[in-house]
Amino acid sequence: MIIRKLIAALTLAVSATLPAASAPALWKVHDADSAIWLFGSIHLLPEDTEWRTAALEKIMAKADLVYFETDLGLEAQPEIIALTMEHGFARDGRLLNERIDAGLMAKVRDAAGLYGVPVPTLLAMRPWLAASTISVTALAQAGYDPNLGVDLTLQNEIDRDRLRFFETAAEQIGFLAGGDEASEVAMLEGTLTEADRLVEMLDEMKAAWADGNPEALADLFMADAGAYGDAFIEILINQRNRNWVDQIETLLDKNDEALIVVGAGHLLGEMSVVKLLEEKGFSAERIQ
Repeated sequence: MIIRKLIAALTLAVSATLPAASAPALWKVHDADSAIWLFGSIHLLPEDTEWRTAALEKIMAKADLVYFETDLGLEAQPEIIALTMEHGFARDGRLLNERIDAGLMAKVRDAAGLYGVPVPTLLAMRPWLAASTISVTALAQAGYDPNLGVDLTLQNEIDRDRLRFFETAAEQIGFLAGGDEASEVAMLEGTLTEADRLVEMLDEMKAAWADGNPEALADLFMADAGAYGDAFIEILINQRNRNWVDQIETLLDKNDEALIVVGAGHLLGEMSVVKLLEEKGFSAERIQ
């Protein structure tokens, strides 16, 4: 689904002291009589990445509900594939090289050769899907696997009657495909600008995430995010965070105890889910 969604800021709005042991960040958000927990995930991971802790396992076992961004299960895959085909491939007869300039197209061809992606396939794609395809292929070749990512791993373990999702597949793909073409081209250009460092950057981000160092994670993304532009950040991060916070507020009002697992970038910065909930009057503390 959405690739490289790590958004950052230089300040993390949490109130607890960091624990001595390093582990991916975990927050508790509560009001007077109810609480939810927020765990930041990475959607693709290499084998043998250590991220599970006793604290997370305990919360996962006791939570009434476990929320994810969207359903990634086997039964959801046909719809995801169909939507990707519908919204990711050109339907107006214009090839990719007619949507972007010659210089950017040359970078597409270079990346295609480097990662073994057929150029004719990329030519049929809209810029956002071309960018995602190049990114995912590069990461897959380096051992990053969505089947080993936090989201799919946990979804496969939790009983279906406890699973909930903030977005449908159509809504999530809509965030990628629903912007204007200029934003898509900026996404593609940003991906290709960093193509030769893509795996190295994600390695560094993964290390900061696994070490429980969101400030370092934030700084790493800040060094990379400028190429994508404000529209990318607003659509893929900020707008979705606001939508989720409304749903989380309802959970807290109903006293439903829930574990919420979303991309780590959604829990960082001034527009993070954590910060937005604090602004609504809830208390937040980092417990891992």
